[in-house]
Amino acid sequence: MEERRAPVRLDARALALVLAAGAAPVAACDLAGSRVLESPRFALAYRTEPPRPGAGEHFAVELRICRPAAGAEGLRVDAHMPEHRHGMNYRPGLVALGGGHYRSEGWLFHMPGEWEFVFELGGERLADGVRIE
Repeated sequence: MEERRAPVRLDARALALVLAAGAAPVAACDLAGSRVLESPRFALAYRTEPPRPGAGEHFAVELRICRPAAGAEGLRVDAHMPEHRHGMNYRPGLVALGGGHYRSEGWLFHMPGEWEFVFELGGERLADGVRIE
């Protein structure tokens, strides 16, 4: 006689972990020379052009969304200085290049110090600190 197994039941948290484990690997969307940031719902790789912008120098940011693989509706980019409680004097533009790849221009850290890049997608926020000289 064939023995039947009971169905596997997962609560919402366990299901999210299983789905995340099956997601595309983060390394697959890495940009050369980039930093990779991850959260439970999405991950992205970003790099600045030039690689080490200085205070008072305009620069661009190239991004690639790793998860979700199906694009990034509502992606927002910004930066601020946590210690000074203010952001940039410029609002960077963001252009979708297709396949989860984006280019953002118009960045300028107007003063030296600790800055934080801020990337938001679907109500979730990733931040990454950088020291600007």
